[in-house]
Amino acid sequence: MRLRPRIVLGRAGNDGSLSFQYLVTRPPVTILACFSILYLFLVQYLRQANYRDPTSYFFDPARAYERIYSTDRIEQADAFIQSAKLQSAGPEPSQQPPVVCIGVVTVKRREDQYVRRTIGSLLEGLPNEERRSIYLNILVGHAEPSEHPISGEKWIETLPDKVLEYRKTDIARIQQWEEGGWYRNKTIFDYTYLLNDCYATGARYIAMIEDDTLAVEGWYPRVLEALKDIEKEMERRAGVEWVFLRLFYTEELFGWNSENWPIYVFWSFMSWAIITSSLIAVRSRLRSMQAFLSNAAILTISGVCIPALGAFFFASGRNSIWPLTPGIHEMNKFGCCSQGYVYPRDIVAPLLQRTNLETDWLVDMMIEDIADDEGWVRWARTPALLQHIGTSSPKGHGFDETAGQLWNFGFELYEKLRLGRS
Repeated sequence: MRLRPRIVLGRAGNDGSLSFQYLVTRPPVTILACFSILYLFLVQYLRQANYRDPTSYFFDPARAYERIYSTDRIEQADAFIQSAKLQSAGPEPSQQPPVVCIGVVTVKRREDQYVRRTIGSLLEGLPNEERRSIYLNILVGHAEPSEHPISGEKWIETLPDKVLEYRKTDIARIQQWEEGGWYRNKTIFDYTYLLNDCYATGARYIAMIEDDTLAVEGWYPRVLEALKDIEKEMERRAGVEWVFLRLFYTEELFGWNSENWPIYVFWSFMSWAIITSSLIAVRSRLRSMQAFLSNAAILTISGVCIPALGAFFFASGRNSIWPLTPGIHEMNKFGCCSQGYVYPRDIVAPLLQRTNLETDWLVDMMIEDIADDEGWVRWARTPALLQHIGTSSPKGHGFDETAGQLWNFGFELYEKLRLGRS
């Protein structure tokens, strides 16, 4: 009868038992034991370190969407809007022309009206000189503006430089879109209508901000700094134009994208080949390693450990492995969405000429398509300067789930204390 090996503490016996000493002195067993301990440690570590990375296997939605910095900033924005009730007059006249015209289209939502916090966060903390360099233009996107819950509130009278209304000749078409639920056409009309009105102010830059966003404290000097960096970079690219600076994006789209998998597979294979050949070279040159780096040991490392580490590498998440460094980045792909774009003045006229009210696309999709056709560069600023705080979409109930998951996880890592001007 064939004896079944069993593990005992002691020396190998004639009865087929395997001693503990026998196991630990065998290189493959030692390698697998040490590797398993390391692997378990890394798994536990990354569960804590990478839970906010939506491209990671260790992403934890229950914790990742926690409002950390946003909670503090919302309080500041709310307090600013409340203080506007005490103002008896509107803002001081903006410098002419303004440096930046901020355009905000707002429409009634079924639940919270986030626009109050959007405006509050954009204006709170601005010194008087900076405020005067801004022209705030708000379009209440209803054929009858009084339908919006903010109608008649004190801040809407005292904070904006202008509350834009539709032309009388456009009212019938606006009503038709509202009654028919043609939100795509109306959204594009509202966007281009306000963009054109901001363009008419002569502003050097035009920032189009959605009405469910939250701006970080000190966003304005950071935007101006990023715009200067872009202008310097574009000076080195003769004949190339840029279309906007993105103030918000979601990291979810920056994962291991399928179109790049051939590259990932190539470098994975190259890493495996280099490590395996290095182990063979070490064994052949160092006599002291020949006993440890047996054929079985090398097979264990190259056939088990390296593939497992490769899988672990990709499971960790692309954003955690290769995070975007602070500053400006060219982002012609995978940028989403249109929560905040800053346009240079020179690009607005050709952009407006290319817009199409009959398209079935959303605003950001239309602009991205135009930019692709024209070869215009798109930039983004890291960390993002806007957070998307809307959980109900004006497009309808079917978009609420998407709206609630549209999030910039890096934004929440801003310090909860006041950030100052740095």
